Amino acid sequence: MPSQFKYLPILMLCILSGFFACNNYDLPPQQELLLVETADREGLSLFVEAVNRAGLRQALSEQGPFTIFAPSDEAFIAALQNLGFSSLAAIPPDNLAGILAYHVIPGRNISSLLNTGEVDTFLENAVINIEKSGSRILLNDSIQVIQRDREALNGVIHIIDQLMLPPSNTILDVVERNNFTTFLNAVNAADLTDLFNNTGPYTTFVPTNAAFTRYLNDQGLSTSELLSADSLPAILRGHAIDGVIPAAAFESAGLPTLTGQPIFISIAPNGAIWVNGTARVTGTNLQADNGIVHVIDNVIVRPQISMLEKLNLRNEEEGGIFSLLIQAIERAGIGNLLNRGYEENITLFAPTDEAFEGFLASKGIASINDLSPEELATILNYHIVPLRAFSQDFREGGSLPTLISGETLSVNLTNQEINDAPLLSNLSNIHGKNGVIHGIGKVLEP
Repeated sequence: MPSQFKYLPILMLCILSGFFACNNYDLPPQQELLLVETADREGLSLFVEAVNRAGLRQALSEQGPFTIFAPSDEAFIAALQNLGFSSLAAIPPDNLAGILAYHVIPGRNISSLLNTGEVDTFLENAVINIEKSGSRILLNDSIQVIQRDREALNGVIHIIDQLMLPPSNTILDVVERNNFTTFLNAVNAADLTDLFNNTGPYTTFVPTNAAFTRYLNDQGLSTSELLSADSLPAILRGHAIDGVIPAAAFESAGLPTLTGQPIFISIAPNGAIWVNGTARVTGTNLQADNGIVHVIDNVIVRPQISMLEKLNLRNEEEGGIFSLLIQAIERAGIGNLLNRGYEENITLFAPTDEAFEGFLASKGIASINDLSPEELATILNYHIVPLRAFSQDFREGGSLPTLISGETLSVNLTNQEINDAPLLSNLSNIHGKNGVIHGIGKVLEP
């Protein structure tokens, strides 16, 4: 179905009784018929059929005055053919009402009162551009008024030679208007134009062009490599959620994306909205006909491996920074807990090798193997929180539960500490399928 017919933010004419309750009809005494009856008299049978199907006959009879730009029957037939509809019955009534609302403006505007310029219609945020040149009246640059001033008791009808389609305002229209060209090019390359134009409604997080540049640099990719990547459709679907969620409605939680896998929302102490701990929402509530757009400053990267795999990878990249922690996990037999998928939600405060060395020295112990598996399991369980907590979820003076019943961790944002262990900013928000890792500079003891 064409995007102009879907998810229109319709200001329905059938509720205009309250809007125009204070208007008095400026009744020309020589006329006896109401607007819909006048349209019928003028041979606008398809317009009348459309009004009836959309449920607008009563509103157009009892209220006013209105000015209607009514398409001729020939205009309706041509539009239906061009749009691929067999008849008016193929168009959902609500969508048809939106189309008709775009053909109606307030007041009794006979042709001599129409002026060049934009005029508001009864379709929310949609205007008609009127151009008058001598006796000629054009709408939206190309639609001609072919008969004018068919007056009725509660308004006036001007007959036009084409059906007017409301301006499209899909998610991709919003993207294009805001010059997010990389996202737009990626959608086209991934063959997802129809998804973001004609389906929904979706809440879509759109990275800026600068965000895509950072992503390409981090991944060591060129633009052409990204646009041809097999993973591109999944990356883009991972930025969209079913339904419309305005900024004020976000809470810290996981939300399923169009991939079926979740993204995780965090609300920082200053009210900023973050996604997966790394993408900050910098623009909100850009309205589209088929959803809403929020702007983010980083591409959302979905974790592909578990927390344990993340630890091993980071250990290799950092030259052994978590080697003692990995030994402790193996000896304590809790590797399975850290190696699960999205069904798990945990947070690990991960002591570095330097932190473990200090801990062992304070105990007079030479190595991890001098501690029993049970002792290590107790220590490590005190470092694990049974929820997915990004740094943006921490609150000053807050407490976090641990896997040891009754034992909690305290948050000190002023000093950037968990208990008395320094939080290491360069090792924060390491995101795995099953949770989040934060590096700390001291071993925590229950």
